[in-house]
Amino acid sequence: MYTNELSETETSEPVVDVLRTMSEEERYLRNMRKAIRTIERLTENEPSNNIYKIKQELMKIEKILKQTRLTDLIEEDVEQRIRPVKSEMPEWEEQANRSFGQRLEDALKQVEFELSGNYPLLKVLFYTLEVKLYNNNVTIWYGPEQERLDTCKPIPEVVAKKLQASHKKITSRNFDDEIFLLHLYEAYKATAHRSKKTIGDSIPVSDIILEYALLTQNKNFKINPVKSSYREYGRVFFSYDLYQLKQRTIEDHVLSLVTATRAYTRRRSGFIWIPSNERGDGTYISHIKFREV
Repeated sequence: MYTNELSETETSEPVVDVLRTMSEEERYLRNMRKAIRTIERLTENEPSNNIYKIKQELMKIEKILKQTRLTDLIEEDVEQRIRPVKSEMPEWEEQANRSFGQRLEDALKQVEFELSGNYPLLKVLFYTLEVKLYNNNVTIWYGPEQERLDTCKPIPEVVAKKLQASHKKITSRNFDDEIFLLHLYEAYKATAHRSKKTIGDSIPVSDIILEYALLTQNKNFKINPVKSSYREYGRVFFSYDLYQLKQRTIEDHVLSLVTATRAYTRRRSGFIWIPSNERGDGTYISHIKFREV
C-alpha cells in the first residue's frame, strides 16, 4: 500500500510538467497564427504604410520560434510564409521613407520651415529630425543630435507642430545683449572666485551654465528656492543666447569662447554646441573666459 502511494506521488510531477508544456505550446501556436494572419492583413494594401506594425509581428514570430519546442516541426512552414514579406521589406521601407519625407516637407512648409538632409537624419534650421519609421518614432534634436527636445510618432503634422513649439520656446524669449553679457560676466567671476582662479582664466562651460541659471532666477526663487518658482534655463537656452549675442566687451574685458578639444567632447558635461548660422553649422566649446583688452 505504501509503495503504491509513493509511486503515484512520484509520477504526478511529470504529468503536471507535460500538461504545462502542452498549454505553453498551444499558446505559442495560437500567437504564431495570430501574428501570421496580422502580417497577411497588413500586407494586403499599401504595406509601406505599415512598416512598423509588420516588423513588430515578425519579431513576435522570431521570438516564438526561439521559445517553442516544436521548432523542427513548424519552422520550415513558417519561414515559407514570411520569407516573401522579409524580401519585400527593404523596398517597402524605401517607399515609406519617400512618402513620409514628402508629407513631412509639405507639413513643415505650412509652418514656414524648410526641410533638408537625408534619412535617417533630416535638417530644419539648427534642428535635427531623427526619423525611425521602423520604431514608429521621430526624435527632435537641437543641433546635430546634441540636446533632445521632443519625441513623437511619425505623423508629419504632429512633427511639424512639435518642432514649431520647440522653436518658439527657444527663440521667442526676451533677450537683451547688454543684460545677458552682464549676467554672464557676473556668473564667470563668481565661478572663477569659487574655483580660486583669476579673471582671464578659462572656466568650464558647464560650471558657467549652472551659475548663470541660478544668478538669473527671479526674486521668489531666491527667497524660497522651490521647483515651482524655478525659471527654466538650460543648455539649449544658453547655447542659443550665445549664438544671438552681438556685444562681447564689458568692463574692458572681452568674451572668449574656447573651442572644445577631443578630450572634452567625450562627455556631454564637458562641452556645449553653439550654432553659427540658421543652416545648422556650429561649433563646440568647452570653456569660457573674459580676457582683458
